[in-house]
Amino acid sequence: MSFPIHIFRSYDIRGLLDEVTPELARQIGHALVQKTGAKTVVAGRDMRATSPELLAAAIEGITEAGANVIDIGFCTTSLYNFCVSSLDHAEAGIMITASHNPAKYNGMKFSYGNGQPISGKEMYELVEQDFSPATEAGSVSKIDPINDYVEKCLTVSGAPDLSGVKIVVDYGNGAGVITVRPLLQKMNAEVVELYPEPDARFPNHEANPAKEETLNDLKIAVVREKAVLGIALDGDADRVAFVDNEGQSLAGDLTFALLLKEFSNKPGAKITTSPNQSWTMFEMIEKIKGQNLPVKIGRTNIITTMKTKNADFGGEVSGHFFWKEFSDLESVDYTIVKTLSIWKKSGQTFADLVRPLRRYYNSGEVNREIADRDAVIKKLEEKYVPAASKVDRLDGIRCEFDRDWWFIARLSNTEPILRLTVEARSEELMKEKVEELVRVVGE
Repeated sequence: MSFPIHIFRSYDIRGLLDEVTPELARQIGHALVQKTGAKTVVAGRDMRATSPELLAAAIEGITEAGANVIDIGFCTTSLYNFCVSSLDHAEAGIMITASHNPAKYNGMKFSYGNGQPISGKEMYELVEQDFSPATEAGSVSKIDPINDYVEKCLTVSGAPDLSGVKIVVDYGNGAGVITVRPLLQKMNAEVVELYPEPDARFPNHEANPAKEETLNDLKIAVVREKAVLGIALDGDADRVAFVDNEGQSLAGDLTFALLLKEFSNKPGAKITTSPNQSWTMFEMIEKIKGQNLPVKIGRTNIITTMKTKNADFGGEVSGHFFWKEFSDLESVDYTIVKTLSIWKKSGQTFADLVRPLRRYYNSGEVNREIADRDAVIKKLEEKYVPAASKVDRLDGIRCEFDRDWWFIARLSNTEPILRLTVEARSEELMKEKVEELVRVVGE
């Protein structure tokens, strides 16, 4: 069999519906068993129209290869993470999902039993082989893990009682409602829900809280309802964003900084970071006397470092947060519990709590198409490195200029795009430097 190579990506498989087919899913099932040697595989899916048939085909391939399947059915990525890393005998996992992508897409992600991701590119090496069925087919058992997962999120470090507390949650028509709704119910919160119906057509807005425009409805609802804060989830609920009671969003790296307050009494805590993050976050690590473990941007890089360095916590600007308590994987539900716990203990409004974190002005990611990748980086090196007080080349190039401003420039792995982020001590300086960098890149 032949499958389009471009859908096999660094982190997963992602493609159009006529590219991500049951035939592919069945082959992937075989390949996953061959690659991992797993005797038991966890399998789940999101809410997309083709996900049930793709899951069925993957299960067929897994069992034909002789492995047993624990079918968790409709799930979030956070729930899937929990099951793969905690269920007895689970040695691998597969989830059918395309996250926040439009309805014309679907995909798959895979991992070993400890949650370590397996890339789509790794699977491509195996998937086009001809497989012979095992002498004895595996079996399938179905479970409903939601209650066990929610209970763990609530009991690992204690959850606050939210009686009388109003929260707005924008599910974005994604999968998150199946765990976040019972989670907040058990915390006695009063919840105003936006778009809770799972619908992969995403009829209201893209389920991508990293994009500011997708938070507009949530901001309006939080102010209208006089809620303490708002919560936004992405399509498969492995990313989360927060909006304060004044209707202002909190950037992912500032949420990261807020969550570091949980480690105030744990000097030496190992924190996994990436070079596109705010000065605020790095200053918070210093404040809590934590240990910074810098890694390249990307989920797999962070998880790998969390595991090899025995890290306590990690996060990304995009809203992924990784917890040692959850096998170094994402748990949006646990992130929600921890955020609400920090807020409740503070005795402040959420806006007052996070206001000090907004002490710099950040552009967010600015993407520019480029013709010559190497020439652009060389141009930036020549112009900015000599004057920089600090240069970091871990992932692209980050130049800092005392405590006035910094930028990071990274090349996309898959597109002719340069990704820029600028942060400065004033909004005027930030805008000036964005314009300057865009001009330099375009020359």
